[in-house]
Amino acid sequence: MAVVEALVASPGHHVTAGEVVEHLRRVDPGFHESTVYRSLERLVEAGLITRIEVDSGPAVYHLTTAPHHHVVCERCGRVTGVPADLLDGVAKKLLGAHSFELRTDAVTLPGRCIRCPEPASGPVSMGTGSALAHDH
Repeated sequence: MAVVEALVASPGHHVTAGEVVEHLRRVDPGFHESTVYRSLERLVEAGLITRIEVDSGPAVYHLTTAPHHHVVCERCGRVTGVPADLLDGVAKKLLGAHSFELRTDAVTLPGRCIRCPEPASGPVSMGTGSALAHDH
């Protein structure tokens, strides 16, 4: 319950396991990190929370709510929820043209926030922005 309460308490409801540990240790400094990881995995298995895999950053967790997709900024790491019907047209085209059924329940789209400047040179990499401040 403490892990779920930490997810609910976060402003954007998208948090890393480390941020959950940090939140819980403010209340109970002795809270075990391994308990957080085990609890998150059990909650994912039960379908109560969703794990969002981010290329080079830590996984982000959020409560399973109404269906939606996620866009992830490759610069700052910002995770934003977008409407579930966003990819309906693409899914229909894939099914018709390629006989491929897109799993639209598990889509995370990488890109770049319009606020994030282009890097001076080299490949774009994940930033270290806090998932706690991310949109849902």
